[in-house]
Amino acid sequence: MAEQPKSYEKVLTYLEESLRSGKLALGQSLPPERELAELLGISRNSVREAIRLLEHMGFVVSSQGAGNFISCNIQRNLQDSFDLLMLLQRIDYHQLAELRAGLELQAALLAADRITDAQAAELAALVREMASCSAERAAHLDKQLHDTIAAISGNELIIQIHRALSSTIDRFITDMRRRILLNFQTGSQLQYAHEQIADALARRDKTQLTLAINHHFNVVNANMEPHL
Repeated sequence: MAEQPKSYEKVLTYLEESLRSGKLALGQSLPPERELAELLGISRNSVREAIRLLEHMGFVVSSQGAGNFISCNIQRNLQDSFDLLMLLQRIDYHQLAELRAGLELQAALLAADRITDAQAAELAALVREMASCSAERAAHLDKQLHDTIAAISGNELIIQIHRALSSTIDRFITDMRRRILLNFQTGSQLQYAHEQIADALARRDKTQLTLAINHHFNVVNANMEPHL
């Protein structure tokens, strides 16, 4: 005998089928809870449970007095997952660096095909300021540089994952930059890598860009403490 779907699963199935058929679309409101409960033959409590789950997953946004609306905030789900994995020590900075290296190389290669002269000038300005400002400001500019490259890539999944990792990457860059800048030589190497990345993007040179991204993460990995 087939197992009966749980009540909240009926709401998830309804949402999926409605999106596929075009009955619902991004930004549209879900039917009222009472109507959904009657339509699916479940309790209103089950409908609320499903909506809370969908809201946590980033697929529904609730507005008091206005209802529940279809959303697409997958970065919220991913961010919660990554943060919990870090807390549970299932992933560490080494694995995060490996993920960043692959993600940012692909983002940069896509950006090389799509970057405008104005965007290239913006990246060059970030790198110039990074060379002469405080460590705290430089860490902020470091993240801004990589976020901007992700945005230029035009790949929505890369952008969403980048945003989802934002809080973790903030800590990562700040910790690593502080450690790297303790040594003048490694600090200079990191700055040089950023300069080469910006220059390669300005010239749309994918060979140099690949070398620069790899150099960037070689510097990071070489200065990462074993327990992180």
